[in-house]
Amino acid sequence: MEPRPLPSGRGSPGSGDLPLHGTTTIVARAARRRLRLNLTAKQALFGYAILVPTVAILLVFRFLPMLQAFWISLHEWDLLRPPRFVGLANFLDLLQDPLFLNSARVSLAYVVFSCVPVWVLSLALAMLFNREIRAKNLFRSAAFMPVVMPMVVNALVWTFMYHQDGVVNTILGWLGIDPIPWLRSSTWALWAIVIIGIWRATPYYMVIFLAGLQAIPQEYYEAAKIDGADAWSEFRHITLPLLKPTTLLVMVMSVIVAMKVFAVPLIMTGGGPADSTRVLPLFIYQTAFEFFKMGRAAAMSVFLFAAVMIFTLFQIRLFSRGED
Repeated sequence: MEPRPLPSGRGSPGSGDLPLHGTTTIVARAARRRLRLNLTAKQALFGYAILVPTVAILLVFRFLPMLQAFWISLHEWDLLRPPRFVGLANFLDLLQDPLFLNSARVSLAYVVFSCVPVWVLSLALAMLFNREIRAKNLFRSAAFMPVVMPMVVNALVWTFMYHQDGVVNTILGWLGIDPIPWLRSSTWALWAIVIIGIWRATPYYMVIFLAGLQAIPQEYYEAAKIDGADAWSEFRHITLPLLKPTTLLVMVMSVIVAMKVFAVPLIMTGGGPADSTRVLPLFIYQTAFEFFKMGRAAAMSVFLFAAVMIFTLFQIRLFSRGED
């Protein structure tokens, strides 16, 4: 009797043909793989499409002006005649310019005397408002008011407050202190601007510290209390180490903002008296649009950018030490 042929598509034993159901499975898997790849590619393209406008804005309004400022710093340009290439002459002249060196010193003094108190006060207020107190939200809103006020309004209000018969000297008189010529004295003018910087910046960084404090799990403090730790030990061994990323953010942001202070000294003192409040951004503005020396002003901007960048990298290096 002759053997009956096998059904179509199954093949004989030992042959190289795959069974029908095996072929169907492989085809289905390949189709699903292609579908996943297509879906992943579409998601990647959608993500790039979202990022492109932001990157384009940064390139056009951030990085391109930075490159253009560096290009201008290599030229002598008064806005009336074509730029004339002078190389690094503007940078070398600035290193010997007493006005520039004095302006850099004033900016450094403003940064130190305004930022350090802000770090301490903002952390202290954040720890205070992190506790359960009555009308906590009301006090938070009241403390945040200096931030939402326009800078020009702040400068004008404080100008009247610093008047000879203003609120500040009146309060000092209650304490038995003679009136201080805040904005007319080269000794006190910078301190007047520093006080405004502290008053305005502290509530802003308080909110950042408060967010960092609320992100710390309470279990750590509960375990510390069980071990008999006091408040100082909790602050030193729990709060400060876990606030390190937030502290780095606050320090870098506050220094960058302080290095760019401009409106307050421009409105209140114009850089005087005796150049005691002529911070570097104000000097850059005056050099460019009052003295029409665009090349020197651009070179000052490059110096300012380099100073901020060096400080930022130093802080990141300092705070990242020992994390491994």
